[in-house]
Amino acid sequence: TYQLAYKYVRDVVEQPSIYRHILAVTFTNKATEEMKSRILKEIHLLASGGESSYLENLCRELDMDAATVRRRAAEVRSKILHDYSRFTVLTIDTFFQRILRAFIKELGIDLNYNVEIETASVLTKSADTLIEQITTDRDLQRWLTDFVQERIDEGKKWDVRDGILTLGGELFKEKNKEALSLARSREELGRIVGEATARAAATKQQMRERAAEAVRIMADAGVGPTDFTGKSRSFAHYFLTVAAGELKPYTATVGKMSLTTEGWAPKGSPAAPLAARLQPLLREMCGLYDENVRAWNTCDLLRENYRSFALLSDLYAKVQQLCDEQNMMLLSETKYILSEFIGHNDAPFIYEKVGNRFEHFMIDEFQDTSTREWENFLPLLGNAMAQSEQTSVLIVGDIKQSIYRWRGGDWEILHRRAARELGEASTETIHLKENFRSLPLVVEFNNRMIGKVVESDNTALNQLLAQAPPHALGGKAREELRDTLQEAYCEHAQSARKKGLHPGYVNITHYTGEPPLIERIKALVDKGFRPKDMMILVRSGTDGAKVASALLDFKRRNTDPRYRFDVMTQEALIVGTAPISSFVIACLKLAMNPADSLSRAIYNHFSAKPSFDAELTEEEVVFLKSLRLFPPEEAFERIVMRYDLQERREEIAYLQAVHEQIINFCAGRVADIPLFLKSVSYTHLRAHET
Repeated sequence: TYQLAYKYVRDVVEQPSIYRHILAVTFTNKATEEMKSRILKEIHLLASGGESSYLENLCRELDMDAATVRRRAAEVRSKILHDYSRFTVLTIDTFFQRILRAFIKELGIDLNYNVEIETASVLTKSADTLIEQITTDRDLQRWLTDFVQERIDEGKKWDVRDGILTLGGELFKEKNKEALSLARSREELGRIVGEATARAAATKQQMRERAAEAVRIMADAGVGPTDFTGKSRSFAHYFLTVAAGELKPYTATVGKMSLTTEGWAPKGSPAAPLAARLQPLLREMCGLYDENVRAWNTCDLLRENYRSFALLSDLYAKVQQLCDEQNMMLLSETKYILSEFIGHNDAPFIYEKVGNRFEHFMIDEFQDTSTREWENFLPLLGNAMAQSEQTSVLIVGDIKQSIYRWRGGDWEILHRRAARELGEASTETIHLKENFRSLPLVVEFNNRMIGKVVESDNTALNQLLAQAPPHALGGKAREELRDTLQEAYCEHAQSARKKGLHPGYVNITHYTGEPPLIERIKALVDKGFRPKDMMILVRSGTDGAKVASALLDFKRRNTDPRYRFDVMTQEALIVGTAPISSFVIACLKLAMNPADSLSRAIYNHFSAKPSFDAELTEEEVVFLKSLRLFPPEEAFERIVMRYDLQERREEIAYLQAVHEQIINFCAGRVADIPLFLKSVSYTHLRAHET
């Protein structure tokens, strides 16, 4: 981002009016504001005579003295502030929306369409509409019934709506768009899967028959697999394995023996004369496996997913129907609509309609660019490069970050594709070596660690490619993948530019059981670090919830004023995770069933009893049973009064939230209080704070 901002300032200082023809693209609104602020700040510092880190480089690169640079910066500042709408720093979605609105007539879109950013609500409404269709569509009803039965057989939740919503997340992923556009009917899908299953079964049966014939030959001769070379680990065991119905991949030894009769059995072994008869059968079995393994795997995947895919197509149709009815366009769909249009028109025509002719393009965080977004940009970038001999396209990105696949980002674009499609001869790659963020020891650790990991993983990748059978990977793909990791990380090493009072610190601890998180944080606090100086990174959301729970638990137990953990996380703010919420629900459940061991454990833990399994006292049982005689709202109030829950001031908002949902439950607005509380966030309950 620093490089991009500097390039923008350099270009406008060199040619003050060029700002109208520069497009800088980011991926988030926050990044857009940051970039705008940084550019304007540096221009203002130059114009007002302030100290700027850009000045020395600008004087050298533009061959100007400081006074000239500052005078031009003042001119640029005035022009931008008086023509701010042409200061074009946008998110990629905003830019695409501008193009889309310029071609509303050509695309046949309603002039007053609304852009919907969030897809969750649209997905929920569409799923509800699809489920309601069951009453009139018998085929859909039968399909959904089979879908539910399969989920039950797999041990998954039977809730149809939940399953459909889970599938719905695939609708908006770029990798699925082509498949959805070529969707088949449920009947055709059923026929395709049936045919594939029949073909797979036939070829598998052929392979089993060849194996069974080999087993019969061995049995008639009175020999077994141990009579062949290798004895208990003999390759001949493969005949028995396949004949029994297990069609697993053959080993390298089996493949070798299928090509020759030599070395099948030791001299004098009764199995030696059988080699001439068994070797053709083994060769045929290996051939059948190589020819059909992809079809078998494809068939298995089809059988596992085709019902889901059919429902996905139905759900996609409902989403499109809802958008048409409400004159709405999902923001995520913009790039797909544009790709068809941009791909068939020249860049000058697009510029003419948009009203801006951009001669310089700057794209930040390029590693997050998806394939479709790149294809939309490519005609514009190519045109800009063809019209100018200067550096007209600046792409900034970190290929190592592409592993996250955020927004469908494709690392291959930054790795090879961008340079190839823009023209290898006209592109230059500059690797940024200087790290201004981390202290020297941290940078050194990263350089050494990443270097070793890449070396190890690249070697492992090459070994896998060498061992992969021809049917699994084509020669071209094999060549492209070889040394991929080494190429992607070839310039990973950096030099530290940040200076501090100490060089930094790195420590790696191996542990079994729970990590020593609290102890490590306390030790850091003792060394003078503040909680806001620390970050805890975890692998998944589940791990994040565990960390939040551990920190909140320590906060409740802690009496030392030095260690104040005021934790605010999304997981910690869910009403149902608050101990006071769980305690109230546990009391209500124990009122109905005093033998509920899980509710008793929650009750005992909240009451600070020494054991989760401690039996309730007679007094507690009498009180809890008495709650059955009262309406839920009054039962709640009695729980609060008996256990003085109102004294827990920090949790009063959670308590009021539970109270409100009990009222809603009584009014029929909530069907399941515990389930509802697991999905309600404290951030939705600010009205309760007073």
